[in-house]
Amino acid sequence: MSRFAQDERGNMAILFALAFSLIGAVAAIGVDSAALYHERRMMQGAVDLAALTAANQPLNAQAIAETVLADAGFVDASRLVVTTGHYAPDPARSPAERFVPNGVPVNAVKVGVERPGRLYFGTSFMQAPLIGAEGLAMVEPLVSYSLGSGLASLDKGIANRLLGSLLGTGISLSLVQYEGLARVRVGALDFLDALAFEMQFAALTYDDLLHARPNAGQIARALATLVGGAEKTALTTIGLAGSGSRVSLNKLFDLGPLGGLAVQSGSPGFGADLSVLDILSAAAMLADGNRQAADIDAGLPGIAGVTATLAVGEPAQGGGWFAVGSTGTVLRTAQVRLRLKVSVASAIRNSGLIQLPIWMDIAHSEAQVTAITCPSQSNPLGSAEIAVLPGVVRAAIGEVSDAQLRSFGVPLTVVRTTILDALLVKVVASAQIQMAQSRMISLGFTSNDIEAAKTKTAKTTGLVTALLLSLFNTLDVRVTTLLGLGLTVSEVISLLDADLTPLAAPLDTALDALLAALGLGVGEADVRVYGVRCSNPVLVG
Repeated sequence: MSRFAQDERGNMAILFALAFSLIGAVAAIGVDSAALYHERRMMQGAVDLAALTAANQPLNAQAIAETVLADAGFVDASRLVVTTGHYAPDPARSPAERFVPNGVPVNAVKVGVERPGRLYFGTSFMQAPLIGAEGLAMVEPLVSYSLGSGLASLDKGIANRLLGSLLGTGISLSLVQYEGLARVRVGALDFLDALAFEMQFAALTYDDLLHARPNAGQIARALATLVGGAEKTALTTIGLAGSGSRVSLNKLFDLGPLGGLAVQSGSPGFGADLSVLDILSAAAMLADGNRQAADIDAGLPGIAGVTATLAVGEPAQGGGWFAVGSTGTVLRTAQVRLRLKVSVASAIRNSGLIQLPIWMDIAHSEAQVTAITCPSQSNPLGSAEIAVLPGVVRAAIGEVSDAQLRSFGVPLTVVRTTILDALLVKVVASAQIQMAQSRMISLGFTSNDIEAAKTKTAKTTGLVTALLLSLFNTLDVRVTTLLGLGLTVSEVISLLDADLTPLAAPLDTALDALLAALGLGVGEADVRVYGVRCSNPVLVG
């Protein structure tokens, strides 16, 4: 063999060796790339799990993330970064702006990990690249709360007449029975489960059920299945009194994200134990046909008679009485109009009775969730901030017809009216006052407040306690006298003032009791927080 042939064979061997080496390197790179991709996916899964687990307990986020990653085989904690903060799912913000590190209230945890990837074949000719993963999880805290305290006044006379009238049943309970119904509590979802069974309503979810319109009797009978003793007897009495008015449940409850749960499934860890009497009185407030007249003159000193006519409008958007929701959830009461026809014996001789038409227009109050803090070791039931705006209150002396009282789209106007029309004297008068709160009033509910079932009240700043006395003080009076009365106009006005001023206090008391039976107050709004729930964290980044 020639030397040339030998050299050529040697070169070919070298080329084949280089080719096989190159093929091996390419194969090694391919295997390592696939391994690095798999490792990156495994790391992302572990990081997501760490973020989801830590979001439930943000105060212990660092330790939780370390444990989860170590269990997954990622033990290099020196490259682990855990950040807590606030995440706002606001579509108006870019995704990068939605998470605020160290922002409050804390509701999110971001976990980031970086480390050199593992190479299997390429260690001799390449450096292991850094691989990393990042996960962001948030918990959407939910708070359950109500606007309106229900039957705060346990005056059985007014309660019997008002609740019986609004519910369309012949309620006649003793004070002891009312106190028992106010004391005993039932779970919100337990009540809805019992109501679905009582109505034989084929609802798949609670939201489906909230489209139902049970009558007052069905509501009472459903409540009766959840209690015992004297309270069960009282509710059964109401339930047997008649079918009563119908109530649209979606005007009563807003379950927010819990509405999608299946009926009878319940919701572990969800706190909402409601007073039975609160449920009844809230239902009465929102029942169909709830424009009723009631005689409330029981023993009021110096007053010959008082008849109250009540009209309740539709709740505003976001209306209702009880809600479950996150930050921004709003409850609004219904607008209420009340007319009092008061008859008073006059000290003006031979003049008979003073007929005093008083009306009140109470706009809806509003309560909005502004902050929620999840339960923790130091704050076992969580906490919440509710911003409240009590409704504008207008009160006036003037004549209002039934049609005007019920036309909520039209503002009521003050019309001068005759309050005394006797043979020798005629008195025409009008008066008006208005109270409004321009800024929201913040009410804070601590874990202790929630545990104690504490109700807090937002009151209009500068509200005069004696509403009717303030109204009487603005009275614009016109007097016509005839010969033979023996009194001047100024003397008639003085006697009229002497007639009305002592009546302000007892009328205020009766008015407070009447409005309290509806969970309302003059220039105030009552709020209670039942519970805070923080579970089911979700990945958001």
